[in-house]
Amino acid sequence: MPISHVDGYLRHIMADCAPDRSGAVADYIPELAAVDPDGYALSMCMHDGNTYSLGDVGVEFTIQSVSKPLTYAMALSRLDMAAVDAKIGVEPSGEAFNEISVDARRRPRNPMINAGAILAASLLLPPVRELPENAVDTVFGEVVEFYSACAGRRLTMDEQVYASESATGSRNRAIVYMLDSFGMVDTDPDAALDLYFRQCSIRVTADDLSVIGATIAGGGDNPRTGRRVISNEVAQRLLSVMTTCGMYDGAGDWVTSVGLPAKSGVGGGILAVLPGQLGIGVYSPRLDEHGNSVRGVDTCRHLSRDLGLHMFNVTRESRVSIRSVSTAAEFEVGTEWPEIDRSFLRTCRDRVRIYELQGDLTFAGAERALRRIENDIDDFDVAIIEISRVGVIDPVARTMLLSVRHTTATRGQRAMLVDPDGVVRASVAAHRDDFVVPDLNAPEQLRGLDPTLPHVHSTMVAAVRDAEEFQLERYRDNEV
Repeated sequence: MPISHVDGYLRHIMADCAPDRSGAVADYIPELAAVDPDGYALSMCMHDGNTYSLGDVGVEFTIQSVSKPLTYAMALSRLDMAAVDAKIGVEPSGEAFNEISVDARRRPRNPMINAGAILAASLLLPPVRELPENAVDTVFGEVVEFYSACAGRRLTMDEQVYASESATGSRNRAIVYMLDSFGMVDTDPDAALDLYFRQCSIRVTADDLSVIGATIAGGGDNPRTGRRVISNEVAQRLLSVMTTCGMYDGAGDWVTSVGLPAKSGVGGGILAVLPGQLGIGVYSPRLDEHGNSVRGVDTCRHLSRDLGLHMFNVTRESRVSIRSVSTAAEFEVGTEWPEIDRSFLRTCRDRVRIYELQGDLTFAGAERALRRIENDIDDFDVAIIEISRVGVIDPVARTMLLSVRHTTATRGQRAMLVDPDGVVRASVAAHRDDFVVPDLNAPEQLRGLDPTLPHVHSTMVAAVRDAEEFQLERYRDNEV
């Protein structure tokens, strides 16, 4: 099977971002300063669990602040939301992640900064000052179980990073003692801080982050395991707070330019979510002045722009983009062919595969359609994509559909489009000068595409006749 078109787009984006080596690894935690600064990985998990993994996806790194929405989700799930809201606000702070920041009610401003995250961890412990022996061990085991359920695999803690964080966490100790002095901590503050250090030291990969993102995107259902991890209500709250607060004092620029609920960590990870559709995990350890991965932020900007993933994209997304898959068997062979050719064509009607799409088509819908076609590619001579029930098609989805023609041509096959309402032609005309993601399988980009669009037909009958002509040509070439 040829390289996936989506893999091609993601490789192109990584190639654009990889040369940027600005920023520096986190050095206030000694163990983090020792990581390879050039590590770079990108993972995208679709709503059905299919994952695209590129770069250093096997490299484990510590989750750090990407843990914050997960522990917040645990607190929301164990306590009612009103009880959590009484302790932790949901307003953007506009301040650095480690700022000693509270609101007028002396609550941490949100759960995505250290003050709010430490308090969220405290809510998981028994609300007594004298904790039972091994209480932190017990609760941390529950944290690992929950994080693992979100990622779809068993996660572990990095003991060296945990020890390093514990030895250098003076600022976080100041934060928890400040909160305790305000009467906000109902348990042993040192135990709460210890639990927080442990959660930040859990090891993950970019794939893990993308699956966690897809779990949140799907309303709490892990797409790989099928297990419901959190409620839809909790997922909605996470998405809201990650949108406004997840990128610290860079949140406004992030929402404007990227438009995805997200959370970053000083270990170099970024988790991003396109609600209802997919999760993204990026790893690159060099950080900017906000504590966010430089290449991670740039990668997410490219994904949003090049693949149309901004959550405020006005095009609606249809979850079920493939309405049906059939063959040309239901169509009579064309009467214009000699009988000997008609006899041959009757034997290979199943080698003409028809994919009927529906809904408004953006990246995620086109990805599902392309993946099905790529999986079937050894089973047909001709693929006909019928889009009469597609209302809107954005430039990225249009490029993806049209690029199938080159992929099939390189294999001696053919792809056709049935576009009775001229949706693709209108998209080409409207977006001719827009940035178009190149198909890395093709020697040329689709910019300046011929508006006549060869093998794009107005009726299914015309497409089937074109398919018959192609099959006859292949048969005659083989005979020669």
